[in-house]
Amino acid sequence: MDEQLRAFRDGVIARAMAELGGRNPAGGFGSVVGEMLEEAEELVDFVPCQYRGTGTRRRSLGVDGYAFDEADGSLRLVIVEFDGEQHPATVTQTTAKATFSKIVAFVDEAFTGNDDHLPAEEDPASDFSGLLQIHQPNITRLRFYLVTDGILSDRIRDWPEQSIGGIPAEFHIWDIARLHDALSSRSGREALTVDFGGLVSGGVPCLKASLNQSEYSGYLCVLPGDALARMYEEYGSRLLEGNVRSFLGKAVKVNKAIRETALRSPEMFFAFNNGIAATATSVETHDTPDGPRLLAATDLQIVNGGQTTASLALARRKDGADLNGIFVQMKLSVVDADKSNELIPKISEYANRQTKVYDSDLFSNHAFHRKLEELSRRIKAPPRAGSQRPTAWFYERAKGQYRIETSKMSPAEKLRFEADNPRRQVITKTDLAKIENSWRQLPHEVSKGAQKNFDVYSKLVVSEWQQKPLQFNDEFFKCVVAHAIVFRELEQLVPTQTDWYDGGYRANIVTFTIAKLAQIIAEQGAGGALNVQSIWRTQTISSALSAQLKVVAPVMYSVLTSPEQGLENVTEWCKKELAWQRAQQQHVRLLPELAEELVSQSEELERKADALGAARIDAGIAAVTEVVNYKSSNWRAMREWGIRRNELTAKEDQLLLLAGTAGRIPSERQAAAILEIRKRLEAEGFRSA
Repeated sequence: MDEQLRAFRDGVIARAMAELGGRNPAGGFGSVVGEMLEEAEELVDFVPCQYRGTGTRRRSLGVDGYAFDEADGSLRLVIVEFDGEQHPATVTQTTAKATFSKIVAFVDEAFTGNDDHLPAEEDPASDFSGLLQIHQPNITRLRFYLVTDGILSDRIRDWPEQSIGGIPAEFHIWDIARLHDALSSRSGREALTVDFGGLVSGGVPCLKASLNQSEYSGYLCVLPGDALARMYEEYGSRLLEGNVRSFLGKAVKVNKAIRETALRSPEMFFAFNNGIAATATSVETHDTPDGPRLLAATDLQIVNGGQTTASLALARRKDGADLNGIFVQMKLSVVDADKSNELIPKISEYANRQTKVYDSDLFSNHAFHRKLEELSRRIKAPPRAGSQRPTAWFYERAKGQYRIETSKMSPAEKLRFEADNPRRQVITKTDLAKIENSWRQLPHEVSKGAQKNFDVYSKLVVSEWQQKPLQFNDEFFKCVVAHAIVFRELEQLVPTQTDWYDGGYRANIVTFTIAKLAQIIAEQGAGGALNVQSIWRTQTISSALSAQLKVVAPVMYSVLTSPEQGLENVTEWCKKELAWQRAQQQHVRLLPELAEELVSQSEELERKADALGAARIDAGIAAVTEVVNYKSSNWRAMREWGIRRNELTAKEDQLLLLAGTAGRIPSERQAAAILEIRKRLEAEGFRSA
């Protein structure tokens, strides 16, 4: 094993050992690799669910987590083999077969209604078994993942597909080397290469639609509907870019117009449907006497037309539709791998702007994230007790930014970077939404999973940004970090409370406890607020706050594990607003020692007002600086372009004339207006030289 892989494995084991307070390393490993598979985009909204037991005919059963994929209707199931020793074990065919048999047996027992082996009391495994029984008719495919800290034997063979309960099932083994390779790549996931030559004899007809450029090339293709459906059935939502996956997860599974056309008028599908837009980092083509053919595409992602793709796949599977007479146009943009993280989100955004997709659906690309990224890179947190070194809380605006930052560094540079930007202080976009919606007293939304909760948070923030963008300032960032510190301290605290906590539902307990704490302070704090500045200064929580959390958490656990009559499943109960209403009704006293630490309402208002004033000054200076730095020649070219196209009002013309006059400095208000004009004209098609 090389040094990089060894260091990666050691880091994973250390996280697994610490994840559940050191009480359950194997369970901790399951939680950690669930997060890693999410980062690798193999699954979405992973739910830890550790269980080992014995079923009928003395079959060994096991599961460590699962994730329903609403975009493609599949169910991803995870089982782990964790050793934790210094030298990794070799995973053989025999070991893999025995491990897979446990999770297959668990699913089979659930499908047949055999639940005598499950815990009698509320338990994640019992919840999952119930969900399997309910949703079996709607599951399109079972995708099993065996994840291990060992190394896969070279002799292990491919695992053939099976059918379980009439549902096709596929099997994937992720050893520590595969995890390392995927998460060390620039994309942060395994490169998905689609073999179009295998889907369409001779490849897909295509036409090059770009000039010879190093960063970008384009193709227009015509895909047979059956090939597109089979491609989606094989690869599932891995084909969908993040915004599209989110949108499709919220949309109706089968668009009625697409379905009707596929079933009633297949010959008109090409005429009635807008087709799909896709991206790739490289392609393989072949020239034939009839024109070029697309043979393969690496890292293929559908950035627009996900509903067309999913609807055709479902029409083929559910309705038995014959898709041979259907053809779908595909615009394929090929971008260099080094530029993919920058360009693909832009291609996705512009492609979806042409359809009815709202700002909140494209929130991943919103200016809010760029602002938070800028704040996180600029503002250093005070040293923790015992340390002399300020550190940063690293906000990931784009997936895998932290990993990409370090990928090209020397070992010494990487050590310095990680010392300044500790991994434990990385905040992803879904982390942010989970933490902030907990403090906004929306724990039932957080419990619905990372993506659905992110959608809720996006609507709130888009609205707030439009009304008061300057409130997202330095103090806002410090408040976010303080909230994150409390949230993460509580995550570590819950597993240590052995007098009432016996495993399971930790994520739900944490979000409900934070929400309840916010309610207690609001109702019993006499107008006071949590002292986020103190938490920011010390980078930890006080003993009084820790004591309060220890009082609130068991009460929330009791509420969550006592579902309303008719809602026996705890996992589903946590998602109901009624569960939060029940939690709100529980009286928990604000401890006097925490009440003393709250800051007064006047202090809080003064802090926010000062921050807003500073933000206004900073924004004004930044606007003037941006206008001056854009160059007079660019402003003149923009003005001429706008005049030719009759795009400018007299006032706008006057402002651009000011910006284009060398030596003249606009006021802060004028600079803000000039930048708005530039934004509008660039949206209309203006490009500077």
